[in-house]
Amino acid sequence: MKYYPLIILLIISACQPSAKDQNTPITPAEKQIAKDLIQGAFDDLWAGVDSTKISKYHTDDFIILENGEVWDNDRIKVFMQGQLKNPDRPKRTNFMDYISIEKYGPSIQIAYNNKAEFTRADTLVGKGHWLESALAVPTENGWRLKMMHSTWVNK
Repeated sequence: MKYYPLIILLIISACQPSAKDQNTPITPAEKQIAKDLIQGAFDDLWAGVDSTKISKYHTDDFIILENGEVWDNDRIKVFMQGQLKNPDRPKRTNFMDYISIEKYGPSIQIAYNNKAEFTRADTLVGKGHWLESALAVPTENGWRLKMMHSTWVNK
């Protein structure tokens, strides 16, 4: 009976989120790092179709949940190889509209609208719009994307 207050205190403290799981202040420099990671990944990888730059933006265990499919770095390389076989593929230009960039412990969560225009010989041939989120983590080589989620927006 005399231990009830101690037991209750232990239960309450055990249910509290740890400091590493809580929203922590993000600096303007960290926000810019997050934006640069997203923009760079889309410009170099998805528009530039340059698989040699995957490690510049992604962790080794990176995954993207792409419209119901799970893609890893190897699957992305296969996609890029297919794209490179088409010399007449349209040029892709990416435009990001950031919804939120927040830091949780050591990681950064990014939510954004990704819009792309596809042109061929300066003629617009298509547009795309995806609602996306990403998780950036610090690594010994700098910040990298560990996970992304992408959903096509029909409009």
